[in-house]
Amino acid sequence: MSSVKISIFDYLNLRSEWEDLVQDFNMDEHRKAGTIDNLKIFIENGAKGNRFRKGFDEALDIAETLLRST
Repeated sequence: MSSVKISIFDYLNLRSEWEDLVQDFNMDEHRKAGTIDNLKIFIENGAKGNRFRKGFDEALDIAETLLRST
């Protein structure tokens, strides 16, 4: 993954958007917080039971963007 620079404000907005998107996904409740570890777990395992849910592709894109910016 290549690094991407985004402002802290954009980062926080994307993180909040990701948390809103995954709110109804099949995940442990504590995994819905947008921490670095949770974003990695989502990228690796989020498709299980969620890939057909509305907003999955967007949530995946956001998670990848957030991880590239760290």
